[in-house]
Amino acid sequence: MRAAMAAAEVGDDVYGDDPTVNRLQSRMAERFGFERALFFASGTQSNLAALMAHCGRGDEYLVGQEAHTYKYEQGGAAVLGSIQPQPLDNETDGTIPLDHGRANTAGCLSVECDGVRAREGAHDSFGRRAPLQRDRQAAGA
Repeated sequence: MRAAMAAAEVGDDVYGDDPTVNRLQSRMAERFGFERALFFASGTQSNLAALMAHCGRGDEYLVGQEAHTYKYEQGGAAVLGSIQPQPLDNETDGTIPLDHGRANTAGCLSVECDGVRAREGAHDSFGRRAPLQRDRQAAGA
């Protein structure tokens, strides 16, 4: 292991010259049919980046009380992004009701801000996944 680490080709990802990260991002973009991909070292980091990309400072996002972004990510959205979580009760399957009643909650599964919906693969503290049918309902398909 030490020999492999010592012989590894490395670079600084900040400057875009880490060949391992670049290959990983290229492979993932190709695999999922995107022009580009971005590597995040943790789910917490990627969730925060997604919220900050889609919400402005002072915005509110809707989130299930059992969702990782609300329960386990130390308030990063509020502290670092000035994005206020609005926790909602989860249904027994871990989702948020599609007919919650607030105009901007239609189809909300895990997080919603300004019409953008996101759902973690394991979307709550019990590791449950929302049924695929819920994604289709939320998308209006």
